[in-house]
Amino acid sequence: MLYKSLWVIDDTDINELLLNYSSTQKSYTEGSFIYQQDDVQKYLHFLMSGRIKVNLIDSSGAEKTLAIHEPGSFFGETAFFDQHPSFTNAQVVKDSVVLFFSKDQLINLFKDYPEIVFQIFESMGRKIRLLSFQVEYMSFLKIEQRVAVLLLSLFESFGRVCSINNSVPSENCTFKGNCIDGQHLEITITDQEIADMIGARREAVTKAINKLKKQKLICKHKRTICCPDLNKLNDSLSES
Repeated sequence: MLYKSLWVIDDTDINELLLNYSSTQKSYTEGSFIYQQDDVQKYLHFLMSGRIKVNLIDSSGAEKTLAIHEPGSFFGETAFFDQHPSFTNAQVVKDSVVLFFSKDQLINLFKDYPEIVFQIFESMGRKIRLLSFQVEYMSFLKIEQRVAVLLLSLFESFGRVCSINNSVPSENCTFKGNCIDGQHLEITITDQEIADMIGARREAVTKAINKLKKQKLICKHKRTICCPDLNKLNDSLSES
């Protein structure tokens, strides 16, 4: 089963389909780079398995995470489509298998499955929305507010209603026996990844999340987050 992320095409048969159109499949170990800043991109990439982060690293070594990719994700679109050197790195967080697609291979794929074009556009739109959100809000909010606003943005696109009254089967609930009514975030994300996305230290993000948990505005189990009431989480922004 594919995990949802900001760039996932939500189709459990996508791996098998795409294998028929790509002639290149590569395996990468944790910590390695698939591409780096200033590389010219001749291929569009698709993550078959593993976990990848897309980031920026400045001359001092400071890192800014822009995206976390899980299986089912296309990535590297910007440099591939505009044919300018990449302004980001794609670094492996967990051993990964990646498919490579040339321009001609994508044209063949799009001819046979034109609906995938719209799915890619949708995922790119989500990426633009999230990056615009980071630029617009991250410089002006306190860390607690940054965390809350980021979570609200993610819940808007990737929240799933879960209920202890079995509107969602309990076996599909990440919280297992501790399920509560509310929105469950269908993205796995760590405190460090949140910190990298909002430009803060991990310790400060963990403190902010613990504060939200203490206020019962969110619940967190490992890398999965649930919000009992999105309106209350939104209202907390004006109280911070």
